[in-house]
Amino acid sequence: MTLSISEVKTRADLRFIILGALLTSTTGAIAQIALVLRLTYATGSGVTVAVLWLASTLPAVFLSPLIGRHLDRRETVSVLRGLALLQASFDLGLALLPGVAPVLLISVGLGLAAGTTASGLYALLGALPRWQQSRPTSNPLTLVQASEWTGATLGPLVGAGLVSVAGTRIPLGADSAGLLGAYFLLGRVATRRLPNAVGAEMGHPLWAGVRLLTHDADLRRLLGPVALVIAAVNLGVVAEVFLATRALHAGSLGYGAMVGSWGGGLVLGTLLTPRLMRWNRLTVAGAGSIAAATGLAAAGASPGLALAIAAYLVGGVGNGLEANSARLLIQERARPAIQGRAFATYFAFGRTAAAVGTVTAGLTLSPLGSRESMTLAAILAATGGVALLVIGRSPTGAPSRGDPVPS
Repeated sequence: MTLSISEVKTRADLRFIILGALLTSTTGAIAQIALVLRLTYATGSGVTVAVLWLASTLPAVFLSPLIGRHLDRRETVSVLRGLALLQASFDLGLALLPGVAPVLLISVGLGLAAGTTASGLYALLGALPRWQQSRPTSNPLTLVQASEWTGATLGPLVGAGLVSVAGTRIPLGADSAGLLGAYFLLGRVATRRLPNAVGAEMGHPLWAGVRLLTHDADLRRLLGPVALVIAAVNLGVVAEVFLATRALHAGSLGYGAMVGSWGGGLVLGTLLTPRLMRWNRLTVAGAGSIAAATGLAAAGASPGLALAIAAYLVGGVGNGLEANSARLLIQERARPAIQGRAFATYFAFGRTAAAVGTVTAGLTLSPLGSRESMTLAAILAATGGVALLVIGRSPTGAPSRGDPVPS
């Protein structure tokens, strides 16, 4: 088969983007482990680690409308390259400056840059030709998300080993190098996403992403159930540490095996999603949520590590189906001109739900125990999954895609 010049360039661009996403997600996870361990060693307090998570997450939530508008008003590749350099400099600052306060302060800037990068990268994928996005085996968003899950799974394992051998500065330096690599890879990308005006029908340009997610019938009904699933998974993320190390007596290696199993399932579920394109996105997300709930419940009830690992593989596949289906639906419904704002709004929503799940885990883990907390997480995920299945069977009007919505 002979490919046109356009097809060759598009495939090359996608390879550069995927490689950059894999590189930065891996080194970013390595750096995150290093920061968590540095604060743990320095303070011995879980509260400080929680503050680190909030410092790197909440600013991107509160500023998501501004982040999205900035992405939609600038050429996206240039923005992403600038953010890569900025994050690399933040990493160097973290590696060189001692103490807890500098880590927390720099983490605010690093979290803002990382949150902007995530939204910008997904918006850039929407600028690739539609023929590329319609292919089940090579959907750009799916391939990039799978590479990110792969890096997020491998990174903590590598990071823990690096910290034990070389301390925390080397992992932070590795992340800085990875970001510089992404800067050069993005420089090879020929696709350009140029700013586009949004008509008055979307209201104030700052809130175009919010308006899309609240006025499109399917996206509006997606948000509540997906919030339950995200909160449930993050509740499980906290409880699984105690499940593996205390209830199952599997130690840190057992915990790492469970995390790796869920991460492998995430990659498989993400890659499987486009092959189910004949099904309603909400239905696929619902089925995936129920599979995630099954994995959480089975792991919580497991008598031994082997069954928990197998359960987590099933749960990870379901989580991948749910997450990728939701993001594909947003990409399909948002016009290219507002995809930066649409994804910034959705990621802010997801981070808020994750924070609720984490706080819930902190409040319930001690009185309930790890197994019962996993059961609670499973119930929440299953509730969200059933709601998505019901919604998926209900007819809706035409997609909004950011078109005029009557008052």
